[in-house]
Amino acid sequence: MEIHLSRVAFGTDVHRLKMELANILHRPPFLPSTDNPFNFEVSLFPQKRPGPWRSASLTLPSVDIGNTFLQWYGGKNARCQLILGAIRVSFDQSHKPPRRETLERVRRMPYEDPRVAQAREQQTTEFRATLVQLKTVQFGWECRDHVYSIEWERKDYSILRFDGDRREFRVQVPGLDDTRTIAIRVSQVSWISASPPPNFESESSVASMAATLGGQTDIPQRQRWSAFDETHEAVAPYTSLAIRLECASLDDLNIFRNLARVAHVQVGNFSYPIERRGLFSEALRERYDLWVRGLPWTVAFHIEALLRSWLADVSEVLSLREPIDRVLRRYKREYTAALLRDFITQAKTLFWYGTDQFHPEHASQHQPKYTANTVSGLFAQVRDQFVYKPLETPLLTGDVTAPFHCLHLIGPYPERSNRDCFLRYRFDRDVDGRSFIDRRVKRILLDGITIAGAHFTFLAYSQSALKEHSVWFVKPFRHVDERGNTQIVDATSIIASLGNFRNLSFDPTLIHCPARYAARISQAFTATDASISMEVGQIMQGRDIMDATGKYAFTDGVGTISLQLAMEIWRALREKRRRGRQNKTYPRAYQIRFQGSKGMLSIDYTLPGRSILLRPSMIKFEAPRSLMIEIARAFDKPEGLGALQDNAVREAQRSISSLELSARLLEIHGLGASFRLTSSFLGLHKLGMMAFAVNHVLRELKHHARIPVPGDESWTLVGVADVHGYLNEGEVFVCVDSQYESSLIYLEGDILVSRSPTIHPGDVQVVRAIESLRNTIVFSILGQRPLPSCLGGGDLDGDVYNVTTRRDLLPRKRYRPASYEPAPKKLVEHESTMKDVAEFVAEYINSDTLGIIATTWLTIADQSSEGILHPDCLKLAALHSDAVDYPKSGHPVPSQLIPRPPFKVKPDWSAPETISKDSTRYYESQRAIGKLFRAIDLPAVAMVERVVRLQRRHLPDAKHDERVADMLNHFHAEAPSVDDDVVYAVQERVADFIATDDYDDETIISIWELYNTYVSQLRAICADHTLSHTRSAMLTEEEAVVGTIVAKCSQPRKRKDTMSQMREQTATLVGSVKGEISGDEDIVSEESLRRTWIAYRLAGLEGDIFGARSFGWIALGGIFDAIKEIEDEQRTQTRRAIRIYIAVT
Repeated sequence: MEIHLSRVAFGTDVHRLKMELANILHRPPFLPSTDNPFNFEVSLFPQKRPGPWRSASLTLPSVDIGNTFLQWYGGKNARCQLILGAIRVSFDQSHKPPRRETLERVRRMPYEDPRVAQAREQQTTEFRATLVQLKTVQFGWECRDHVYSIEWERKDYSILRFDGDRREFRVQVPGLDDTRTIAIRVSQVSWISASPPPNFESESSVASMAATLGGQTDIPQRQRWSAFDETHEAVAPYTSLAIRLECASLDDLNIFRNLARVAHVQVGNFSYPIERRGLFSEALRERYDLWVRGLPWTVAFHIEALLRSWLADVSEVLSLREPIDRVLRRYKREYTAALLRDFITQAKTLFWYGTDQFHPEHASQHQPKYTANTVSGLFAQVRDQFVYKPLETPLLTGDVTAPFHCLHLIGPYPERSNRDCFLRYRFDRDVDGRSFIDRRVKRILLDGITIAGAHFTFLAYSQSALKEHSVWFVKPFRHVDERGNTQIVDATSIIASLGNFRNLSFDPTLIHCPARYAARISQAFTATDASISMEVGQIMQGRDIMDATGKYAFTDGVGTISLQLAMEIWRALREKRRRGRQNKTYPRAYQIRFQGSKGMLSIDYTLPGRSILLRPSMIKFEAPRSLMIEIARAFDKPEGLGALQDNAVREAQRSISSLELSARLLEIHGLGASFRLTSSFLGLHKLGMMAFAVNHVLRELKHHARIPVPGDESWTLVGVADVHGYLNEGEVFVCVDSQYESSLIYLEGDILVSRSPTIHPGDVQVVRAIESLRNTIVFSILGQRPLPSCLGGGDLDGDVYNVTTRRDLLPRKRYRPASYEPAPKKLVEHESTMKDVAEFVAEYINSDTLGIIATTWLTIADQSSEGILHPDCLKLAALHSDAVDYPKSGHPVPSQLIPRPPFKVKPDWSAPETISKDSTRYYESQRAIGKLFRAIDLPAVAMVERVVRLQRRHLPDAKHDERVADMLNHFHAEAPSVDDDVVYAVQERVADFIATDDYDDETIISIWELYNTYVSQLRAICADHTLSHTRSAMLTEEEAVVGTIVAKCSQPRKRKDTMSQMREQTATLVGSVKGEISGDEDIVSEESLRRTWIAYRLAGLEGDIFGARSFGWIALGGIFDAIKEIEDEQRTQTRRAIRIYIAVT
């Protein structure tokens, strides 16, 4: 209810009025003494004419409270009065209903004492008025002898202010045309440095004046830059972590101390010596560039990474020139690159992480044994102890993350792809501002970039990479074809080799739509997991099955494949898995890339021989030269849909009590997949990692409401079409072949079908299920509209659908699906070129609003009483569909079309992990998602501190030959521990098939070298995939194994992307190591078991050294696989012997 107030004494501010009203409303009869104070809102109206009083409004959360208040204080003959300034305030019911957003805000936001709000406003006002005058701004380098070397400075009048809303210090240097700004977030500041680097900005004087006067100008009012100015550009990538400010006076220094105290930033009293050492001088940079340009690129990449990681200055890197050149001459490129990568990781361990930051008293006991305190000394120590064994991995790619003014280089890494060696360039997500993107991002895309002396040009991207703002670059290289001819391959020749994109009868405007043209090119750059290529026998061209109007295709993106070819593909995939789990059946559907087509192929038992049938909806461009079909994914098992939250929390917490529960938890949430922990868990001898898994699962439940639905009632299945027309409208075929069930599961009756993301009420439909192809959902080809198109605009080119038989999840009310009209294509008048594609990528980075739309949809649904049926939510559902189509249509969703939430404060479930619980910017959401959020408290991450402390990254203190001899002596002298029940049980199991004391030194040394290589690469992955570059950020071995990151992060997308990249790299590493341990394909299973047993023993001898336990888990998985192979072979031989015996008798 809204109440009108009149005769409010002039001079009464909102805070005073609210305090007086709170003294009334938060007492009986309006509020029982046992209840928490309810919220209300007061607004003062502008004074229309001179007088001693003003008018105001009071918004109360309910009509009952309002009526009770008016009974006591309303009207001329009120029983009670409120006197302000000798004037009685009059209260009457307003003639207008309260504004919806105001009422929702009052109901959802907790009451805040007006005195607290007033103090905060006063503090903000004081912040804005408080200036620290500076006389010098300096950027430099913190040397290892605790001297600050000034590498750049600006001696001009400047000021420092603190922005409380943004929580950042802003150093402003006025100029004639603009004001240059260095913005440093409070969260970046430590007592040593600011990490990551600050933002460099400018504010145009002309644009500001025009805005003040109400005019317009083409000059952006505020712009971001890669450095403070042109003179700072050369050293900005290296010297932006340490800024030194000279205050104009002692009074200014004291003002700064007060600002820092209020911002909760510690200010020390120590004195830092300064010198001008010229560590990044132009002469040194030229010497460095000349050296790097002459090196093999993989070697030069790691040297550049050392410099770009702020681990060494240019002079220190140059001191490594002679020893690096010597190693390169003796051991060649691959060895040198591997050594440098290990050295960088060791340098991070020593120079970033230093002593034990949690418990310094343990430092001498658990700290790595580093004896060097200089870069050259550390390199010599790492070189002497380095052990290297080449791994059979795919070709390497460099990975470059590009903030606005510096590069962060990691890798090179093996890519999950059978393409060539390219550079992946990822633009920082914090990049914003159209003018900055045009200057920086577009320039790189159009002109290319030079990394470690090699120039790369923009090539393409995959659709998933574009969402991460990541693209591919390539440098020209020589390729020798099958005829022995040498060709120069570059971006232009690669694009030309893909196929024809012009004058296509099925898509005539393709070449005139840069976004769509790039999307078709991206098919060739989509990574495929364990992909194979196989020649097709017969290619049939089919027709799409359309609805009566010709608008919808029931077979959109799906064709068929013969049983014979499907079986041959499955056999090839099983062989590629080497000694892994062998499924008891074969997939009935594959996602494929073939010639210029992509989509799904489901088995059609009527097709003859080795044939496939393609439909027009699958063909994206013309590329008829190759007859090899590439398998992107085989759908051989269902996925868990993953009662509800309470059960999920209990299951997560109970998982550490049982090996079986642990394995199930890991599988449901996709954790530990790289190391195949689910299948190996019965042999794990330590369960410390489960604390990391539980933390990950509870975090996903708390912050993303990712609640797994029990797998015996709900599944995620790929969609295909009922090409034979058995199904009626509203019917589906569903058959599940679950590894947890002994028989097939045929779904019958009403089931819920949806597709992620579900944003429109009609994205969830109920259909009738009958029998099906295994592990697929087969949709009907009858009716007015294909059901997949109703589910978030889905199709059948590989989309997966969620199905459940749970009655409590079936919707009580059903809604019509959204129309999901295709977004219009943005065309150009000429044929698209890669320049147009580059322009589109830059525009996409600046205009990608998909995440904003999804978050706004959730927020409005939370703040509105209508929930997801609010008109703005329905509008956002349509905008979301357009935003999803943006990468292919080229038409962005303008930000001005996105509705704003009713009020600025946000629901508590949307708060970053790093925000304090008592922040006034968030309210307690009363929706289910809010209650789920508050119901979970993440367990303390003390486990991380303990692991970091007790399992430090290890650098041996002996040379290679001495370590080999010591390892062999140790291996032969120590028998497996009989005190460890698991180790003893594993040995007894292995002894059933081979002699467990049958060793040879050559195999032991080979596997030991493999172990050291594995540890080196795993350590690099842990160092590279951190959420920050702080001293405590390096991942633990357990985090890498489980596939999670425990540290808090204010950017959920950053955590997700980093975890995904980390899992990808660990999967590749583990796959290569597992294959090397097991041996070649042609060795007998008993020999493979012997090798894996040796590896398991070696891991046990290494104890808790970083990497040892996970190497043991890999070996343990290999032991189980080898034993299963032996048992399978024995069963086969037994069956053959029985058949021979029967035949003889």
